Amino acid sequence: MAADIVGRISVVAGDITEQHVDAIVNAANQTLLGGGGVDGAIHRAAGPDLLEACRSLGGCRTGEAKITRGYKLPALFVIHTVGPVWKGGGEGEDNLLASCYRQSLVLAESQGLTSIAFPAISTGAYGFPPARATIIAVRTVLEYLAQSLGITKVVFVCHGDPASRMYHDAVKELVSGDTGRQQEGRTAQGSVPAPAGVPEEVLEQVRGQLRTIEAVHGIRFVNRDRLAGEIAAKAGDRGKASFITAAINSWVAINGKRGDVEIPDDILARILKRSGR
Repeated sequence: MAADIVGRISVVAGDITEQHVDAIVNAANQTLLGGGGVDGAIHRAAGPDLLEACRSLGGCRTGEAKITRGYKLPALFVIHTVGPVWKGGGEGEDNLLASCYRQSLVLAESQGLTSIAFPAISTGAYGFPPARATIIAVRTVLEYLAQSLGITKVVFVCHGDPASRMYHDAVKELVSGDTGRQQEGRTAQGSVPAPAGVPEEVLEQVRGQLRTIEAVHGIRFVNRDRLAGEIAAKAGDRGKASFITAAINSWVAINGKRGDVEIPDDILARILKRSGR
């Protein structure tokens, strides 16, 4: 399993605007109206239509993600995410940065995209320590790929060889650690069969995405298997399941949940209703 995950990750030193993937990720600011660094480079390469598309999005909060077409870029889409400004590590910066990566992956998968390229989010003008950011980026991606087969290729695009080596080292260090512990946890917990009429692959995806939310936010869903079964039954397919788990992730983040978490019935019903089922 670890080898399969590593095979879906690549690290390159290069220009993110030149990546031939379904979506590249833009390290944007909250206005989504362009800026310096990666943000400015992507806007310049995509052309003025990207700015016009971004104006219609109404901005984006830190840790969240929104999507536009890629216009003149080789990539079909741009996923815009807002990383945290580093303030010393005591204001939830780690969780917000992890959320950027996970929300981008969830959004890509919900759109049926299979390949995605990331820059080193928040490590430029926002001041996030590069080594720490690299570990968070790689860990979050590994956790997601371990639980979902929808994304088949993730590219970390680095500025120079030293950064590339940092990412390669992080992948080697983490793939036999965090991913292995997730596998052990699944074996110990066991697996509940899919409800009648629910595809097993949808249920497994939902289970995995709920575990990733737990890992990112440091929580544990009460009756996770029952929750996964209900989501999978309501969703019916992998795209709608990703929309539902993305909404649950946002609810957890917005409400600052910690420890054991149980989603109130009325909140869950509202989320499921918004999925269109």
